Amino acid sequence: MTSLPDRSVSRRNVLTGGSAAVALAVGRLAPGTVAAADEPHAAGAAEHTPADSAGLDLHWLDGAPAATTGAAFGVPWPRGALTAQTALALTDSSGQPVPVQSWPLAYWPDGSVKWTGHAVGPSATAAGFQLAPGTPASPADPVTAVRHGDTVTLSNGVVQAVVSVRGPTLVRSLNRGSRPTARDGRLVLLLQDRPDGDDGEPGAAARRSEWTGHADSAEIEQSGPVRAVVKVTGYFRRSGGAVHDGSRGDERSILPWTARVHLSSGAESLRIVHSFVWDADARLDFVRGLGLRMTVPMADEAHNRHVRFGTASGGVWGEPVRVLTGLRRDPGADVRAAQVAGTPTPPVTQWSAQVQAGYQNLALWNDFTLFQSDPDHFAVWKRTGPDGSWLKHAGHGARASGFGYVGGVSGGLGFGLRDFWQRFPRGLDIRGAAGSEATVTAWSWSPLGGAMDLRHYDTVAHGLDLAYEDVQAGFSTPEGMARSSDFELWAFDTTPSRDRVRDLSTTLTAQPQIMAAPQWYHGAGVFGRWSLPDRSTPARAALEDSLAADVAFYRKEVDQREFYGFWHYGDVMHTYDADRHTWRYDVGGYAWDNAELGTDAMLWYAFLRSGDPGAFRLARAMTQHVSEVDVYHTGRFAGLGSRHNVSHWGDGAKEARVSESFTKRFAYYLTADELLGDLIRSSLQADDTLTRIDPLREVLPPQTLAPARVRIGPDWYALVSNWMTEWERTGQTRWRDLILTGMADIAALPAGLFTGEAGGAVGFDPKSGHIAGFGKGDFDGGYNLAMAFCGEQILWEALDLLGGDPAAVAFRKTLIDFAHYVQSTSAEKVARYGRDFNPQVFKTIYSRVTAWAGEHLDDTALRQRGWAAFTSDPLGKPWPAAVSVGGTAVPEPLTEIPATIATNDAAQRNLAIISLLAIAPNEAP
Repeated sequence: MTSLPDRSVSRRNVLTGGSAAVALAVGRLAPGTVAAADEPHAAGAAEHTPADSAGLDLHWLDGAPAATTGAAFGVPWPRGALTAQTALALTDSSGQPVPVQSWPLAYWPDGSVKWTGHAVGPSATAAGFQLAPGTPASPADPVTAVRHGDTVTLSNGVVQAVVSVRGPTLVRSLNRGSRPTARDGRLVLLLQDRPDGDDGEPGAAARRSEWTGHADSAEIEQSGPVRAVVKVTGYFRRSGGAVHDGSRGDERSILPWTARVHLSSGAESLRIVHSFVWDADARLDFVRGLGLRMTVPMADEAHNRHVRFGTASGGVWGEPVRVLTGLRRDPGADVRAAQVAGTPTPPVTQWSAQVQAGYQNLALWNDFTLFQSDPDHFAVWKRTGPDGSWLKHAGHGARASGFGYVGGVSGGLGFGLRDFWQRFPRGLDIRGAAGSEATVTAWSWSPLGGAMDLRHYDTVAHGLDLAYEDVQAGFSTPEGMARSSDFELWAFDTTPSRDRVRDLSTTLTAQPQIMAAPQWYHGAGVFGRWSLPDRSTPARAALEDSLAADVAFYRKEVDQREFYGFWHYGDVMHTYDADRHTWRYDVGGYAWDNAELGTDAMLWYAFLRSGDPGAFRLARAMTQHVSEVDVYHTGRFAGLGSRHNVSHWGDGAKEARVSESFTKRFAYYLTADELLGDLIRSSLQADDTLTRIDPLREVLPPQTLAPARVRIGPDWYALVSNWMTEWERTGQTRWRDLILTGMADIAALPAGLFTGEAGGAVGFDPKSGHIAGFGKGDFDGGYNLAMAFCGEQILWEALDLLGGDPAAVAFRKTLIDFAHYVQSTSAEKVARYGRDFNPQVFKTIYSRVTAWAGEHLDDTALRQRGWAAFTSDPLGKPWPAAVSVGGTAVPEPLTEIPATIATNDAAQRNLAIISLLAIAPNEAP
């Protein structure tokens, strides 16, 4: 193999999202420097031309925001355009410098930077920006992160937060200047030992217990000057009180978690991204509540204390602890106006005499709750205390934003939770607002939502033949899946105005995101082969319209069918039941899609081509769902994912194709999301897991010739995407070498990519990467899904990165041979292989593979064959227009496509359009 630069030494020191407890070196660099290489670049790296001094134009995804809490984003660079020593500066649309912090996310094989991550503070709200080589501006108040013993102190001149390295408190204190805003920030977990009964109550014998998130370690991942990030890890442990289950041990440490605490320069808020992995017993542990709790000092007079809740529509629910409006006696217009606005009331001596005399007898509203019970309803409750009843009609609406506030005119705590209504049941609780200290809890899972039940939906299997369900004993388990929650805590120096609450609510419902134009992403040469929109002919315009229509359909369908909920949000359904006018939510493998056949990739490519905010939001939620809920991060199936099913984790098919890194990279590189970087890295565990979980165990007898058995596609292709991602993130060439070893072995197989039975079964050694044929099933291996899960894109990108390495050259020839003949005529196959055979492939799925062979062989007929395979396939045709359905056929009127439609078809149809227009544009309709 040819030698490529090895940048593996100490790479953990510069990578975000790494698992090692090492401080991030880039946090100690000069402001805005892209990277400090851990060792000098290999010879030749310095020869690459620097980034164009003209710079790169950037914009906000949804237009300039009214407010932000800071933003992170990623930018790709063409190969050789940016060296790791190049500093980058940001200016706004008027040419004013904007402080920016930069770090590397990925490298090209020559050592040049492929993706950079960037962070800006909340003052960056211009309509557009330009990123270019230069000295970055320094923030007026740089953020710092300093460790002192068992704490890390984050400070930016506005707020100061003390984060625990270990112990039961995550955030020990949050101050605004010298004024304490909140303290004792704890992760809380409520468990009960059995599910709720039919009436929604736990039953007399149920035992409940409270658990606290104990921190075990912390590392400073970034330390300024624009953003500081501290990663804390720990477990939940019992807090005392009622015994949960003595027979199982009260000293258990469960639900391992991470919490990243972010602080930006100039920010008045702290962001906390909390993620846990399920390792409890779904038969015995039922989550009743999960959230973040803090204590807030209360100092102002009761009539100058306020509670605020924001809504997704831009509205505000706001009331004081002591209400002076609506009284029998009028305190005065200025008093009433101040109470509504949340500003200080005039002195009591200026109130009307009747109110002065009796105002202290008025009710003090001590406790407040906002509960989002479903995606279309929230209610606000309040009461005077535990001895009084709740007023459950205090307020209501459709969708709360997740923003809350408690405090006084001299300041208080704002608290927020993103994806609030989408991931119901959520809640915001305030207790003790009339006392000296209030307690605030932002509930990721509200106790009012009942007990979380993670058991499979049935105790028996229903068959692959009829229900399309591949359930196997012991496989329908949630153990190892994850879920995250994104909190924001504001340290206010006064009660925020209603307009301010509205603006901050928007940062929770649609987090501001900085992006480049589609042309930049395309020109950088990332994410394989894809096209920009082409409307040059009526037929091509129709293709573009069909793609846009499918994205719009799923955006609407998510809302119409309410594909929402704590575990569900981000997913869509697999196949429609036109007879029942609903998706097959209860039919085995036809229910939740789990991004089957590249639904997530289709959405991401649709966004990259169009810049459509709706496509971005849909794709981002799907990636977050798949990477957390559909993938196992620990346990028996670590590194694998679950096939589509009624329960996201219910199917017996645990496969690398679900957890593959390729489709997760879009979101990771575009948003520089550290948690997603962690989740992507966990997919590397699949190599070892496949030695114990054979993906072909149900269709082939056991084998002992190799440590593991996989299909070349999609199993090995998925592993290639994992290795390729780790290679470009770290520069460690051992991951590259695993790819090259497998490529060399496959190229040497007599049947090439037509090798194997049951869709391409071969032997696999995860330690060496070697592939071995079993001598069975060649050419007639059966149903071929090798390319159905973005296999072609994975290979195209890998080959592009590997260049002229002999193993890659040999494999490229093998892939071209496969692509040439996979949809060829019988005569062509006999002429090439001396025999006829049926690879059993779908025409739409393999249309772009066939066209790719034509591109490399400069064969117009092959490129035309690729397009013909697509245009002649009924599954490649656009769906009919939606129609309205009402009356007694459905509970409520709806629109539907009057056919048996499947998300698989939409994904593959649009992926084919996007690739074919890039590979064979001259042969397009």
